[in-house]
Amino acid sequence: MKTRLILICLLLLTTACGFHLRGSQLASVDIDNIYINPSSAPRLAKEVKSQLAGAGGTLASSSASATYIITLKEEHFEKSVLSVSAETGKVQEFQIVLTAKMDAAHPDGRSIVENDPVRTTNNFTFDENAVLGKFSEEVVLEDDLIRSAANKVLRRLQALLPASK
Repeated sequence: MKTRLILICLLLLTTACGFHLRGSQLASVDIDNIYINPSSAPRLAKEVKSQLAGAGGTLASSSASATYIITLKEEHFEKSVLSVSAETGKVQEFQIVLTAKMDAAHPDGRSIVENDPVRTTNNFTFDENAVLGKFSEEVVLEDDLIRSAANKVLRRLQALLPASK
């Protein structure tokens, strides 16, 4: 009985504070018939296509039949040291940065935007006693950076491209 009461109180507290699970931040997109050219950013292009489809947008089957051509390129992860232990001199915290560039153009070649940078960052702690777990965490964080960057790309496209619906 006591556990039920604690569980109910915990549930009420989390709902009262506005907590909710994260989901897709784009409810819908107002652009259709986009061709995504992955160029040198295959992971980002795949996630943009997935999020676009999930938000109700449509993809063109070829660049010739598209209303807009989006090129994602230069996807690159960089890991740098954020903090070092004063006692041991070993790394305690890293930062992972994902950078890519985006071009948007009309099918006839008229450019809308060129080399628009897309950048997302995330920090994580490092524990040499749990190296395997930390490497797994790094992979999960890279996937999260890809999702965040894809979301940024779609938001920029909504701002740049006129609504087609």
